[in-house]
This record gives sequence, structure tokens and C-alpha cells, in this order.
Amino acid sequence: MGSGGLRTLVASLGSVILVCFWLSAAALGHGAIVKETYTVAPGEGGYRFPDPTSLGGSFELIDHNGRTVTDRDFRGKWMLLFFGFVGCRESCPVALDRMTVALEQLGEEAQAVQPIFVDVSLEAPDPKGLAQFVSNFHPRLIGLAGTRKQNFHVTRIFKVRREYGHRGWSARETGPRLDHSTYFYLVDPAGKTRVYFYHALPPEEIAAILRRYLAADRN
Repeated sequence: MGSGGLRTLVASLGSVILVCFWLSAAALGHGAIVKETYTVAPGEGGYRFPDPTSLGGSFELIDHNGRTVTDRDFRGKWMLLFFGFVGCRESCPVALDRMTVALEQLGEEAQAVQPIFVDVSLEAPDPKGLAQFVSNFHPRLIGLAGTRKQNFHVTRIFKVRREYGHRGWSARETGPRLDHSTYFYLVDPAGKTRVYFYHALPPEEIAAILRRYLAADRN
């Protein structure tokens, strides 16, 4: 193939890719919540979701009051974790709002569960901004953040996907967009991850999952 033909082929492929990207963006719409199921389908390409017990481990971060905390500070409590970033205006508020409603539905049983939001952005920890963000949700919600090294570690042990996207994709977000996994992780009082599930489940289903594990722990 001559150089002219090669350039024509490359240009044609580029046009196809551009059209596919445009159709995908048009289908979702600017500011749409991109679900994990759009990008990862069970069974495709032999992919298997990791066993919950293989996720998690020891970590050290800073809470929204500026205090250093580790995973061991939460022993004796169930941890319900969600990973995201403070500037998020889509999946994070949805998840934390549903977490709040689910815990309210549990009543007194919710005292055994510690809700936690982990800011895994690549920015330096901002306890004041983190405190302001978590104050919008459950009154016992703890915000955690860390250095780049600490954040890399905690996302690695929980297998949380995160990557920066294009600025300005959603007018509701502030700062760079951070695409990330949107799962809740339920860690038992001994520090073992027992289950993880999608953030957009209805609050009553989240409450039912929590109630089932809390009951099994008592028996």
C-alpha cells in the first residue's frame, strides 16, 4: 500500500473512532452517571469479580478532623466504605445519600456500623473541605483522605479503579473529574471484607444487606 493509501486508511479509522465516541457520549449525555455495568459485564472475556475476602487490609489515613487513623481504629465495628472524591457531583452524593437513608432504616442496629467516605483524589488532603462535604450526609459519617502514597495503597488493596477524565465533562463538578469504581464495601469487626455491592441499590436493599450480615454476626 502506498503512502497515500495508508493516510486514507488512517483517516478513515480515525473518523470511525470519533463517530463511535460521539455516539457513546450522546447516549449517556453530559453529566450522566456512568454505571460500572457499562464498562464491566460479568463473564465477558473470562472476567470474574474478586472474592470479597481478598479485598482490604491495613491502611493509614487522615480523618476529616485532621487526626491520623488506621484500620485498627475501627475494630469491633462494621465499616461501610465508599471511595470517591469531594468534588464529585454525581455518584458520590447519590451513594452517600442512599447510605444515610439505609442506616436510618436500620434504627438502633445502625450503631454497629461505621459509615466511611474515602477521598482518593490525587490532591493533598484537605480536612476542612472533607469535613464540609461529609456534613451533608449521615451525622456519623467519617471522611478519610491521605497522601498520594496512602491513597494508592488503599485503592490497591480494595481494587478501586480511579482515573482522571476530561475537565468540564459535567458542569456540576468542581475541579478535575475523577472516574472511579462505585461500590460499597462492608468490612466486619475483625477487619475482613464480607461483601461489596453497587452504589445505586435502593436504600431498602442496602439496609437488607446490612441487616443480614449483622444478624449472621450475632448468631
